[in-house]
Amino acid sequence: MVSWGGVGTMKIAVDARGALWFRGTGIGTYTYQLIKGLAASGSNEFLFFSPEESPLAEQIQSTDINWVAVADHPTWQVEQAHMVQSMVANQVDLYHMPQNGLNLPKQVPFPVVVTLHDVIPYILPQTCNPAFRRRFLTQMPYIARRSDGLITVSHYSKQDILKHLGIPPEKITVIYAAPEPIYVPLPKEPCMEFLEQHYGIKGDPLVLYVGGFSMRKNVGLLLRAFGASLGELGPRARLILTGRPTPEVTVLKELAAWLNITEEVVYTGHVPVEHLPQFYGAANVFAYPSLYEGFGMPPLEAMACGTPTIVSHAGALPEVVGNGAWQIDPYDAKEFAKAIIEVILNPKTATGLSQKGREWVKRYSWSKVVKETILTYQKILDG
Repeated sequence: MVSWGGVGTMKIAVDARGALWFRGTGIGTYTYQLIKGLAASGSNEFLFFSPEESPLAEQIQSTDINWVAVADHPTWQVEQAHMVQSMVANQVDLYHMPQNGLNLPKQVPFPVVVTLHDVIPYILPQTCNPAFRRRFLTQMPYIARRSDGLITVSHYSKQDILKHLGIPPEKITVIYAAPEPIYVPLPKEPCMEFLEQHYGIKGDPLVLYVGGFSMRKNVGLLLRAFGASLGELGPRARLILTGRPTPEVTVLKELAAWLNITEEVVYTGHVPVEHLPQFYGAANVFAYPSLYEGFGMPPLEAMACGTPTIVSHAGALPEVVGNGAWQIDPYDAKEFAKAIIEVILNPKTATGLSQKGREWVKRYSWSKVVKETILTYQKILDG
């Protein structure tokens, strides 16, 4: 253990494990970039919890950080007791849980901040893993009451939290997330060569989807839209679907076979974060037909890369992408197909959408996230 130093600084404990556990997802990106930014802020001191044998301490180094490893114990009670003891021993002022606050210890003797990204188990319970849904619905009322402040990532998500958890609105602070700095425009040809070399992907034009395969993500509609657009796009067109394979992928493959587009759809499996900029750079268009998002990170990543972006006008997406992306009814496969065709076949449309996306995404930054998060800590500690 290192001792705390400095005078008048805040001592903040953060559960940083999600930065490793969920890397490549919106929550994983949020947690990783948040702790990285806090570590570099230089104004306070931090106690970060990480899994045992985690590379996080090597990736994020600062004299202001005290890293504590947490073993995966058979019961959450053992783990929680270890974490609370570490926080008490280090005399922290406040505890922040960035990944929805699940398994919040019940004996934390100081203020707690939770980043609650969304309340999807209340809104679309049928799209959630049953075990996760039960855990979320059982614990969230307590988490909402116990926390001294909730951070969420959009005003849309804030309204849903208020509706389903009934807490005072002044308890919730909206702090937008942001795409990671690695997402920048790249030359198209080298990116296409990268995809062919590393993933065996050939074809042109390329329609890209990045994300999960839950029913909520509405990837089936994208398959139908892509199938309807092939007559215009030509036989070399490919739809690239990135993401860890889940049981839903089997259903999507059956749909692709029924649509007679099996050969034109590419399933990459998990793609490392550092490879994603090349995927965005190679794509002619990024399509994201989700039925609900509390924020929606992949569209912003695509926009930051200059990839023309089409999204559904559902959940927080209109708020997050603004006029930087083409918004379409998530139940209208025909309109999605028309948009895909228009973007790919009309260079003026593609260029205009690319420029709007790059301009819009400038409003998001991790430095702003970190600054506003620290202000939230200060506000709670000042009472």
